[in-house]
Amino acid sequence: MDSFELSKLAPILCLASIILVGSSVMLGIVPFVIGAVLAVACIAFGIRAKKNGSKTGAALGIIALIIVLFVASMSFVQVGAGEKGVVVNSPAGNIGEVIDEGWHMDPRYALAAVENIRYNTQTVEYIGYDDDIDIVGGISVLTKDSLVIDMDIAVTFHIPEKMIKKLRLEYGEDWKITILHQEVRSVPRLTCVNYTALEIISDKRSDVESAITSNLSNQIMDRCDGCIVVDKVIIREMRIPRAMSEAVEQKLIAQQQLEKAQIDLERIQVEAEASKAAVDKVRESFDSDEAYLKYILYENLKNMSGVQVVLAQDGTPVVKVV
Repeated sequence: MDSFELSKLAPILCLASIILVGSSVMLGIVPFVIGAVLAVACIAFGIRAKKNGSKTGAALGIIALIIVLFVASMSFVQVGAGEKGVVVNSPAGNIGEVIDEGWHMDPRYALAAVENIRYNTQTVEYIGYDDDIDIVGGISVLTKDSLVIDMDIAVTFHIPEKMIKKLRLEYGEDWKITILHQEVRSVPRLTCVNYTALEIISDKRSDVESAITSNLSNQIMDRCDGCIVVDKVIIREMRIPRAMSEAVEQKLIAQQQLEKAQIDLERIQVEAEASKAAVDKVRESFDSDEAYLKYILYENLKNMSGVQVVLAQDGTPVVKVV
């Protein structure tokens, strides 16, 4: 093939490469590679034929190469560790495609919208006083005895990998608001109404946490068919009315006093038993109760100031004042 024929072939090759590269955003990697090869070939043919013919081929080849580089640079997608990429909009029709962690290259991603969704274990904290403009603020609950408690809670959850596509496509980019936040703000209120304020903030706090975890898990499981799995709910902090705080303090003081009284009672019982055992041991060393009573009298009198106790020959204590 001579240079004149090459000069005619170059524009055709360039146009073909432009079409193939353009279509690759919908057809995928194969037409992109073919278009890139044709663009390079077109430039080579155009350069060889520029002395005998038009420079159109080389110019078109450069344009095609620029398009190739542009599409190639836009075709890379990075998905972070613990995430999955989901194609949410694409002219190639691959909406819903799930992309694994790492770097990926596909011309269909050039004009597509890819959203990365974290699926591994994560925690959302609901902290601060309940506010209409704060969707993840603290939660106010009404107790069984009609008292209001403000709670700060932390919810740990994960998304099963096979449910990522369903979660994003069915519930949109605001799936946390649509599912998680709504249920988290509802379930604790429905749970705490079964407990008194004193129970929630004292001896049944762990029971309340377990009940909220179980109820929230079941509610979200039913709501989105298992798209979100609740692992644990922890009550970080509770803000209670002043009167309730004083009542709790008084209860704790009373409980401490009761525990101290029980300890004192046990100590007294132990001392009494030890004393009784000692008395019994001493009593066993005397022949009669009369002799033992004389010994007790002697022991008590001899420690008195100004009193001297001596024993007569018959063992009877004789008291002398000195």
